[in-house]
Amino acid sequence: MGKEKKILAFDLYGTILDLSAISQEMRRKQLEYTWLLTIMGRYVDFDEITKIAISYTLGEDKIEEELNKWRSLRTHQDAIYLKDISTIADIYILSNGTTKTIEELLKLNGLSSYFKGIFSAERVKEYKPSPKVYRYFLEAVKGEAYLVSSNPFDVIGAKNSGMKGIYVNRRNMPVDPLGYEPDVVVRDFKELYEWLQK
Repeated sequence: MGKEKKILAFDLYGTILDLSAISQEMRRKQLEYTWLLTIMGRYVDFDEITKIAISYTLGEDKIEEELNKWRSLRTHQDAIYLKDISTIADIYILSNGTTKTIEELLKLNGLSSYFKGIFSAERVKEYKPSPKVYRYFLEAVKGEAYLVSSNPFDVIGAKNSGMKGIYVNRRNMPVDPLGYEPDVVVRDFKELYEWLQK
Protein backbone atom coordinates (compact mmCIF):
# COMPACT_ATOMS: atom_id res chain seq x y z
CA MET A 1 0.00 0.00 0.00
CA GLY A 2 1.41 3.44 -0.97
CA LYS A 3 1.93 6.19 1.54
CA GLU A 4 -0.91 8.63 2.11
CA LYS A 5 -0.86 11.70 -0.12
CA LYS A 6 0.04 14.98 1.52
CA ILE A 7 -2.45 17.84 1.34
CA LEU A 8 -0.92 21.08 0.07
CA ALA A 9 -2.61 24.48 -0.17
CA PHE A 10 -0.73 26.78 -2.53
CA ASP A 11 -0.78 30.53 -2.25
CA LEU A 12 -1.27 32.03 -5.72
CA TYR A 13 0.13 35.58 -5.90
CA GLY A 14 3.91 35.61 -5.69
CA THR A 15 4.12 31.88 -4.99
CA ILE A 16 2.81 30.44 -8.27
CA LEU A 17 2.39 33.69 -10.19
CA ASP A 18 5.42 35.90 -10.83
CA LEU A 19 4.77 39.46 -9.61
CA SER A 20 8.02 40.95 -10.95
CA ALA A 21 6.11 43.00 -13.58
CA ILE A 22 3.89 44.50 -10.87
CA SER A 23 4.69 47.73 -9.02
CA GLN A 24 6.09 46.71 -5.63
CA GLU A 25 4.63 49.87 -4.09
CA MET A 26 1.19 48.89 -5.38
CA ARG A 27 1.60 45.35 -4.04
CA ARG A 28 2.56 46.66 -0.59
CA LYS A 29 -0.45 48.98 -0.54
CA GLN A 30 -2.74 46.15 -1.73
CA LEU A 31 -1.62 43.93 1.17
CA GLU A 32 -1.80 46.84 3.63
CA TYR A 33 -5.45 47.41 2.66
CA THR A 34 -6.29 43.71 3.15
CA TRP A 35 -4.80 43.75 6.64
CA LEU A 36 -6.41 47.08 7.58
CA LEU A 37 -9.88 46.03 6.40
CA THR A 38 -9.64 42.68 8.23
CA ILE A 39 -8.58 44.37 11.47
CA MET A 40 -11.46 46.84 11.11
CA GLY A 41 -13.97 44.03 10.51
CA ARG A 42 -14.79 45.23 6.99
CA TYR A 43 -14.62 43.38 3.69
CA VAL A 44 -13.98 44.69 0.18
CA ASP A 45 -13.25 42.08 -2.49
CA PHE A 46 -9.66 41.63 -3.66
CA ASP A 47 -10.26 42.85 -7.21
CA GLU A 48 -11.64 46.13 -5.85
CA ILE A 49 -8.75 46.46 -3.37
CA THR A 50 -6.34 46.01 -6.29
CA LYS A 51 -8.01 48.87 -8.19
CA ILE A 52 -7.85 51.14 -5.13
CA ALA A 53 -4.16 50.30 -4.56
CA ILE A 54 -3.33 51.03 -8.22
CA SER A 55 -5.22 54.31 -8.10
CA TYR A 56 -3.44 55.40 -4.90
CA THR A 57 0.11 54.43 -5.92
CA LEU A 58 0.12 54.95 -9.70
CA GLY A 59 -2.84 57.22 -10.42
CA GLU A 60 -6.33 56.71 -11.84
CA ASP A 61 -5.11 56.92 -15.42
CA LYS A 62 -3.06 53.73 -14.85
CA ILE A 63 -5.89 51.58 -13.51
CA GLU A 64 -6.84 49.77 -16.74
CA GLU A 65 -3.22 49.24 -17.86
CA GLU A 66 -2.18 47.83 -14.47
CA LEU A 67 -5.34 45.74 -14.08
CA ASN A 68 -4.59 44.15 -17.45
CA LYS A 69 -1.12 43.22 -16.14
CA TRP A 70 -2.69 41.81 -12.98
CA ARG A 71 -5.22 39.74 -14.97
CA SER A 72 -2.56 38.32 -17.29
CA LEU A 73 0.09 37.32 -14.73
CA ARG A 74 2.31 34.42 -15.73
CA THR A 75 3.81 31.74 -13.53
CA HIS A 76 7.32 31.39 -12.19
CA GLN A 77 9.31 29.02 -14.42
CA ASP A 78 9.30 26.27 -11.79
CA ALA A 79 5.49 26.01 -12.03
CA ILE A 80 6.14 23.25 -14.59
CA TYR A 81 6.64 21.00 -11.52
CA LEU A 82 3.03 21.50 -10.39
CA LYS A 83 1.94 18.76 -12.79
CA ASP A 84 4.33 16.26 -11.15
CA ILE A 85 3.48 17.50 -7.65
CA SER A 86 -0.23 16.98 -8.36
CA THR A 87 0.41 13.28 -9.07
CA ILE A 88 1.88 12.63 -5.60
CA ALA A 89 -0.04 15.17 -3.45
CA ASP A 90 -3.56 16.57 -3.27
CA ILE A 91 -3.11 20.23 -4.17
CA TYR A 92 -5.43 23.19 -3.75
CA ILE A 93 -5.32 26.97 -4.08
CA LEU A 94 -5.73 29.06 -0.90
CA SER A 95 -5.68 32.71 -1.88
CA ASN A 96 -6.88 36.20 -1.05
CA GLY A 97 -7.99 36.50 -4.67
CA THR A 98 -11.59 36.19 -5.80
CA THR A 99 -12.61 32.75 -7.04
CA LYS A 100 -13.47 34.14 -10.48
CA THR A 101 -10.05 35.78 -10.96
CA ILE A 102 -8.20 32.73 -9.60
CA GLU A 103 -10.06 30.47 -12.06
CA GLU A 104 -9.22 32.80 -14.96
CA LEU A 105 -5.52 32.94 -14.04
CA LEU A 106 -5.21 29.16 -13.61
CA LYS A 107 -6.90 28.66 -16.99
CA LEU A 108 -4.68 31.27 -18.66
CA ASN A 109 -1.58 29.44 -17.40
CA GLY A 110 -2.88 25.93 -18.16
CA LEU A 111 -2.91 24.86 -14.50
CA SER A 112 -6.62 24.30 -13.77
CA SER A 113 -6.54 20.51 -14.01
CA TYR A 114 -3.83 20.08 -11.36
CA PHE A 115 -5.82 21.55 -8.47
CA LYS A 116 -8.55 19.71 -6.60
CA GLY A 117 -10.22 22.92 -5.48
CA ILE A 118 -10.00 26.68 -4.94
CA PHE A 119 -10.38 28.25 -1.52
CA SER A 120 -10.78 32.03 -1.54
CA ALA A 121 -10.72 34.47 1.36
CA GLU A 122 -13.95 35.88 -0.07
CA ARG A 123 -15.78 32.94 1.53
CA VAL A 124 -14.88 34.05 5.08
CA LYS A 125 -14.78 37.81 4.32
CA GLU A 126 -11.37 38.21 5.96
CA TYR A 127 -7.86 38.16 4.51
CA LYS A 128 -4.72 36.22 5.28
CA PRO A 129 -3.13 36.02 7.80
CA SER A 130 -6.52 35.89 9.61
CA PRO A 131 -6.90 32.45 11.24
CA LYS A 132 -10.38 32.19 9.68
CA VAL A 133 -8.90 31.77 6.18
CA TYR A 134 -6.64 28.84 7.08
CA ARG A 135 -9.22 27.19 9.36
CA TYR A 136 -11.81 27.36 6.57
CA PHE A 137 -9.41 25.26 4.49
CA LEU A 138 -8.55 22.86 7.33
CA GLU A 139 -12.21 22.23 8.12
CA ALA A 140 -12.90 21.43 4.47
CA VAL A 141 -10.04 18.97 3.92
CA LYS A 142 -10.21 17.40 7.41
CA GLY A 143 -6.60 16.34 7.72
CA GLU A 144 -3.05 17.50 8.24
CA ALA A 145 -2.29 20.13 5.61
CA TYR A 146 0.60 22.29 4.52
CA LEU A 147 0.45 25.84 3.22
CA VAL A 148 2.97 26.45 0.41
CA SER A 149 3.86 30.14 0.14
CA SER A 150 6.68 32.48 -0.78
CA ASN A 151 5.16 35.17 1.48
CA PRO A 152 6.55 34.93 5.04
CA PHE A 153 3.45 36.53 6.60
CA ASP A 154 1.35 33.80 4.98
CA VAL A 155 3.49 30.96 6.39
CA ILE A 156 3.34 32.62 9.84
CA GLY A 157 -0.47 32.92 9.56
CA ALA A 158 -0.82 29.28 8.55
CA LYS A 159 1.39 28.02 11.38
CA ASN A 160 -0.52 30.17 13.88
CA SER A 161 -3.76 28.57 12.68
CA GLY A 162 -2.75 24.91 12.95
CA MET A 163 -1.44 24.24 9.45
CA LYS A 164 2.10 23.21 8.63
CA GLY A 165 4.13 25.65 6.57
CA ILE A 166 6.37 25.28 3.53
CA TYR A 167 8.29 28.45 2.72
CA VAL A 168 9.31 28.81 -0.93
CA ASN A 169 12.41 30.97 -0.58
CA ARG A 170 13.21 31.79 -4.21
CA ARG A 171 15.19 34.93 -3.43
CA ASN A 172 17.28 33.38 -0.65
CA MET A 173 15.90 35.77 1.96
CA PRO A 174 16.39 35.31 5.71
CA VAL A 175 13.54 33.19 7.10
CA ASP A 176 11.16 35.53 8.93
CA PRO A 177 9.33 33.27 11.40
CA LEU A 178 8.06 35.60 14.23
CA GLY A 179 8.23 32.53 16.45
CA TYR A 180 6.58 30.30 13.83
CA GLU A 181 9.35 28.44 12.02
CA PRO A 182 8.38 26.90 8.66
CA ASP A 183 8.31 23.09 8.73
CA VAL A 184 10.07 22.99 5.37
CA VAL A 185 12.09 25.56 3.40
CA VAL A 186 12.63 25.00 -0.34
CA ARG A 187 14.13 27.20 -3.03
CA ASP A 188 11.53 26.36 -5.67
CA PHE A 189 8.88 23.85 -6.72
CA LYS A 190 11.54 21.46 -8.02
CA GLU A 191 12.90 21.16 -4.46
CA LEU A 192 9.34 20.82 -3.18
CA TYR A 193 8.72 17.94 -5.59
CA GLU A 194 11.95 16.26 -4.45
CA TRP A 195 10.96 16.68 -0.78
CA LEU A 196 7.53 15.13 -1.46
CA GLN A 197 9.18 12.11 -3.07
CA LYS A 198 11.23 11.29 0.04
